[in-house]
Amino acid sequence: MSHKEFIIQRGITDNYPRKLILNQNEIKFDSKDLKNDSFITFQKDEIAEYHFGVNWMQYKFVFGHEYVISIRNHDNQVMKINFKTYFGRRKNEYHKLCNEILASLWDLYFKDIATNYIQRQELGEEFKIGKVTFTKDGLNILSNASLKSKSEFIPWEKVRFKSYVTYFAIYSKDDAININCGYSYLKDWNTNILHSVIKTILLSKKIEND
Repeated sequence: MSHKEFIIQRGITDNYPRKLILNQNEIKFDSKDLKNDSFITFQKDEIAEYHFGVNWMQYKFVFGHEYVISIRNHDNQVMKINFKTYFGRRKNEYHKLCNEILASLWDLYFKDIATNYIQRQELGEEFKIGKVTFTKDGLNILSNASLKSKSEFIPWEKVRFKSYVTYFAIYSKDDAININCGYSYLKDWNTNILHSVIKTILLSKKIEND
């Protein structure tokens, strides 16, 4: 896959059909938020992070959902792709659209970023994905098991993870209650990459996840 195009209509108050263009060289989105050019463009080598998910719109009851995909470049500029469904209208269509965009983003951009991290770990380099530090011997996480977050080191043979719909959790096999941290796909940058990289490293080390 080298080229994909999608049409985004944000919602009732902004029904303008916006074009999202994804190819092997760049991302272009017709944001209509810029004065001189309706498109915001990130070159592939500028892309650094993303997060995604669904915001529930509610007032006493849930009346709608907002699908959000945010992409950030190395200059901290953010491209926000979002669209809303109200009272279940076009819900299945928008759910499918969101999944197709995310699959394309992974295949064209973020899979390569994850692969680069894996290669760096194989070379014994130290690096960070979000708030997690990778070392040759294990992970440093900010455990949020107590009221005050605390830096904790988990050697690779003790690293375990658990996957949920909206977040991903890392914990220590020896002390899961006190050494753990969760990472939201919607609120934390590159949680999907973090998940993929840790899963791949554990598989390569033949460490079975509990």
